[in-house]
Amino acid sequence: MQTLVGLGYSGWTEKARWAMDHHRLAYQYREHIPLLGELRLRRHAPPGGRGSVPLLIEDSGATMGSYAIAQRAEREGQGAPLFPAASLPEIEQWEQRSDAILRVGRAYMVQRLMEFPDAQVESLPPFIPTWARGSLKPMARMAASFLASKHEAAADPEAALLATVVPGLEELRAALQGRRFLTGTFSYADITMSVTLQFIRPVADDFIPLGPGRRKAWSHPALAERFADLLRWREQLYAEHRPSHGSAQKAP
Repeated sequence: MQTLVGLGYSGWTEKARWAMDHHRLAYQYREHIPLLGELRLRRHAPPGGRGSVPLLIEDSGATMGSYAIAQRAEREGQGAPLFPAASLPEIEQWEQRSDAILRVGRAYMVQRLMEFPDAQVESLPPFIPTWARGSLKPMARMAASFLASKHEAAADPEAALLATVVPGLEELRAALQGRRFLTGTFSYADITMSVTLQFIRPVADDFIPLGPGRRKAWSHPALAERFADLLRWREQLYAEHRPSHGSAQKAP
């Protein structure tokens, strides 16, 4: 069986999982642990490159990156297409916008994690017992610092929000103009842009469990108010088109 390695709270991981669930593919899911899981990722990295998640591992090899995994799911799975040929150029443009926004969002999330002790506790690996989690908050901060360094996070995430995220979401609003879907029918374009709202206000725990500490840390009240219409669009999209993770088994 295929194994998908990812970070459950990451927009990139959510894009890959959504596509695989949409196409009803069976897979195991394994949560990546920053720092501790890096050696495993490097085994599957391209020559001279760094391993990253999401990563789909199969007997025949590995596929890295949410876009490549989603396209693989399209070829192998069932159900309505997420990459209709007529919309492919438009979908690719939305994917580029999504990636730019998510890179800024990742920097913002790392910074906010440093500021919220409860969020640090919730970020620790699940195998750590409850009684030990409070004393191991420095481990979560260390992992956050590692991610910031690995991905060259912006030094001033708040300024980057204004420079990159706000224009990107304004483009999304203008493209939708009250419509349900970006390309006329539900497609990967809707998936890739809906996940960019995760660090403005996280989606319900039914879809991406976070805990109250991370939920508070990874919210931006001012932008949530400014883009309330887009948040409503995302909630409707999740309610109508996000399958559960029923096809995914938890990998050891």
